[in-house]
Amino acid sequence: MAATVLLALAQSAHADAGIDYAEALRRVRTAGGAVNGARLDYQAKQLQAEALRRIDGPDLRLSGFIGRVSTTLSVDTSPIGQAVNPLLDALPPLPGLTLPDLPPVLNVERVFDVRTVGLNTIWPLYTGGRLDAVKQIAAGRADEAGAGVQAALDEASTLLAQRYFTVQLAKRAWQLRGAAAALAREHQRMALKMERSGLIARVERLKADVAVDNAVREAAKAGSDLEIARLALRRLLDAPGAVAPTTPLFVHDHPPGSLASFIDAAKASNAAWKQIDSKRKQADGALRLQGRAFSPTVVGVANYNLNRGGASGANWLVGVSVSVPLIERIDRARMTAAARLEQQRVEVIAEQAGRDIPTLAESQWRAMEDARQRYLAMGAAIELAHETLRLAQVGFEHGQATSTDVADASLNVTKSSLERAQAAYDYVLALARLLGTSGEPERLAVLAKSATHVVDLDADPAADPAKD
Repeated sequence: MAATVLLALAQSAHADAGIDYAEALRRVRTAGGAVNGARLDYQAKQLQAEALRRIDGPDLRLSGFIGRVSTTLSVDTSPIGQAVNPLLDALPPLPGLTLPDLPPVLNVERVFDVRTVGLNTIWPLYTGGRLDAVKQIAAGRADEAGAGVQAALDEASTLLAQRYFTVQLAKRAWQLRGAAAALAREHQRMALKMERSGLIARVERLKADVAVDNAVREAAKAGSDLEIARLALRRLLDAPGAVAPTTPLFVHDHPPGSLASFIDAAKASNAAWKQIDSKRKQADGALRLQGRAFSPTVVGVANYNLNRGGASGANWLVGVSVSVPLIERIDRARMTAAARLEQQRVEVIAEQAGRDIPTLAESQWRAMEDARQRYLAMGAAIELAHETLRLAQVGFEHGQATSTDVADASLNVTKSSLERAQAAYDYVLALARLLGTSGEPERLAVLAKSATHVVDLDADPAADPAKD
């Protein structure tokens, strides 16, 4: 039966597309939704920062206007009227003709078309450093988005390690549970033969039946867990079909690096430091922007009217505009105080990160080391479990052991093997998290190839795995 379980597993693996951890990591880094979202945000912030590089330079605009204007022209004729009206009054009356008085004001309505085309330019000559502060804030936002890309890559790498090697752990559990079920069936057949021969009581055969039922149930659950783990990995990789991991669980004889080396790497390369530096740059820019709010603004202005052919010819204007804010609706003093508090907040976060990141790296390193020691220390226990099972089987055949002894010994073999596989999984996952904290998650694929011990999923699960 063990051979049947292995054959079914081999056929399933052959049908799936094999993928090693390095290739899976490449896929996650190029096709992961969170990673691509972070990259798009970074590209957008970069473009925004580049768009503001010439914010302190001149601009040139072509302006034009076409329309109709109605206006009233008023002419003051009162001085003329004061001189002419007395003369008109002194003239002798003419038959049939009455001379009107000259009105004091003459109003003339005029409607005419207006067409203008011109070039305008504005050049900020002095802004007290406010435009430089705007550029600094934009650059800080771009740096923060870049650090967000690294953080997304580290998180995606850790998630991949968890799902990838969960499949390997689930596959090992399925193998061991299947082997245990096959062993229980073999023992059941032997118990039934011995019952028919009158060598054991019926109760011993019934205990063998119960052991088979339990083993089959556990094997079915392990198979379901394996399918769930495979589905989670497939969806993470966005693969069109099922994928089969080919990089096994592994353990090293010695730690892949000292605690101090990992802490130093985390201090230098953790994405949180880059995010803090970008926040610091933004906070400094915001303080500069608010602190120079009352600085004068000097702007060069020029205008050239392109209308030609008229009586007045082309018109132009060149000058300098100076603006000094005196009173504003925004309380700049409070805005400056808020910018200083933001600076202090960033520094507080930096101080806390200086304590938290080394602590996180140390806890992950110790978890990795604990799992490694557990794995290496379990070889003798597994060898003992296999030997105990062999003796229980021999004793049952000679009437010196019961079905319960055989079932317990078989369960202990499965339990010990699963615990050792779990220790290898804990080691790999702790190592993946540690590498993510130190900013080098891609190193996990290299370390997998140099491992001293591997959980061989192609070996006979009924064999002694303590000799891997």
